[in-house]
Amino acid sequence: MSTITVGGYRIAGRMSDRDLTLIDTQSAFADAIRTLFAQIRPRRIIETGTYLGTGTTTIIASALRELGIDDARFLSIEVNPEHLNKARANLARAGLSVELLHGLSVPRSLLPSIQQIERELVKTVLADGLIVDHEETNRARLYYNETNFDDLPDDLLGQAIRRFDGRPDFVLLDSAGHMGSIEFSYLIEQLRGPCYIALDDVHHVKHYRSFELIKRDRRFEIVAARQEKFGFCIARFDPARDSTTGALPCLGSTARGT
Repeated sequence: MSTITVGGYRIAGRMSDRDLTLIDTQSAFADAIRTLFAQIRPRRIIETGTYLGTGTTTIIASALRELGIDDARFLSIEVNPEHLNKARANLARAGLSVELLHGLSVPRSLLPSIQQIERELVKTVLADGLIVDHEETNRARLYYNETNFDDLPDDLLGQAIRRFDGRPDFVLLDSAGHMGSIEFSYLIEQLRGPCYIALDDVHHVKHYRSFELIKRDRRFEIVAARQEKFGFCIARFDPARDSTTGALPCLGSTARGT
């Protein structure tokens, strides 16, 4: 993929005094999820990036409760132990039912090294005007630290997909900023049937590459896409349809540390 001169990124922290990592439960993204759930009534749901449990995790769990989808299984993955503990408390306080999984979403071998992150997200720019989370001087280190948990289990996304026999109904990917295209590529390789995929932050380095693939790959049908905050997309993926593209280039395409 072509890149442009370094300097074209926008830093999330400079754009607003609000915490832009939080997702409003009354947002357009929330409305789109509720509308979709009313139509498809999903029973097998996966999310990466629980964070504090008050954003998309609450949106999904609340939609299931409001629609009376009592037989759904909702698995949400979080790697940071402090975030996980806060999420567990927040969800319990709200009376929401979510099965929280603690560990890395993808196989550890897919994690990018700090050198790869530096090369891909500091020394080059994917597209002018995209959002990144951190200043240039410490971006690679901070992103790397978000998934640097050597003592935790890995491949929880793969395990969750296999628990649903390769056929989850809905998957939302909202993990660390440098992990979007890695999770996305791994997800679509594992799916064995049609699935609705939601991406948060498609105008961010997290899911810019994922969204570009969705727009040109005939296996995807876009259901909803908005500019809200850093942008979101919901698309239906059917692995049985012919693709018009090759593989998605992404961070971590080689083994960690190389």
